[in-house]
Amino acid sequence: METRLSNARGYLEDLDAILLCSRPNITYVSGYTGSDALLLFTSEEAALFVDSRNTTQARQETPLSVHEITRKWEDLAGHLTEKGIKTLGIESNSLDVDSFLVMNELFTGIEMTPLGKQLLYLRAKKEEQEIGRLLKAAEVARLSLLTVLDKGLVGKRERDVALDLEWHMRLRGAQAPSFELIVASGWRSALPHGVASEKVIESGEPVVIDFGCVLDGYCSDETVTVFTGEPDPEFIRMYDHVRAAQEEALNGIVSGLKTKDLDNLARTYLATHGLAEYFGHGLGHGVGMEVHEMPSVSSLSNDVLDEGMVITIEPGVYLPGRFGIRLEDTVLVRDSSCKRITNIDKGIIRVISQR
Repeated sequence: METRLSNARGYLEDLDAILLCSRPNITYVSGYTGSDALLLFTSEEAALFVDSRNTTQARQETPLSVHEITRKWEDLAGHLTEKGIKTLGIESNSLDVDSFLVMNELFTGIEMTPLGKQLLYLRAKKEEQEIGRLLKAAEVARLSLLTVLDKGLVGKRERDVALDLEWHMRLRGAQAPSFELIVASGWRSALPHGVASEKVIESGEPVVIDFGCVLDGYCSDETVTVFTGEPDPEFIRMYDHVRAAQEEALNGIVSGLKTKDLDNLARTYLATHGLAEYFGHGLGHGVGMEVHEMPSVSSLSNDVLDEGMVITIEPGVYLPGRFGIRLEDTVLVRDSSCKRITNIDKGIIRVISQR
């Protein structure tokens, strides 16, 4: 925790203090895993503010000083005045407008500086312990998906497959899915965010499954595209192109590379095969305590890869009204390569037999 707090203090610069209000960042810096908290730190002190429902838990989980409050913003304003805070950095991306208006009224004589964008990078590089948790979450998700696929897909509603997958992840210890699971079959596979519906999965069609779980506070994220029966030549050709585009990007990962250039590796490959127009989203994103973290891996990003970052590589091709294919893996950035965190083999099309 000391190292994390020290890293967070790196964002102080000319500020007297920084106020964290997002649950992931508060947990990351303090160790407190509960809700409804604020974390204030200066270059010398750090304090966690919670109400009476969470005081005992907070004092058990964090080495920081814990203050019990009854009126969230009023009590914090009093503390800021007592400590002589005149300049305060805030997590502007995590504050709702109503809270900010209250703060603006109560924090008299305090200049507030938005740090939402900067603080997004606080958790971008992962420690060994975090990597271990990410690996465990990915393994729970992998085993769960293989169990579900082994029972067959044909004749089942997409929604039921998603529920069964979540059930098996929870049976293996997951606290929750990382996000609303995507199970999209047939023409719906061409919807990049085709969350599970009432559609019944039929024989002879693709199924895109984007899945992940939260285990010990860390997320997994992976996507497979399978086929219920023997795929036709066009699907095979498209699948091979998506797989090759993913490999282009995976092989190009190196510390110091701009993420827009990594995105371009996959996008250029698809463009040379006339498929760029069918790949509309970014190549990937960071993964950690949240399923979408920094860095952003897209053509619009100014981020740069660094050793210790964990990112997804997920190219896709979506032919509206027909079918779609997405292949996604989560990897750890190393100095001159990457290490896979997700490990389902995507080198061949997984054919799911009828049952």
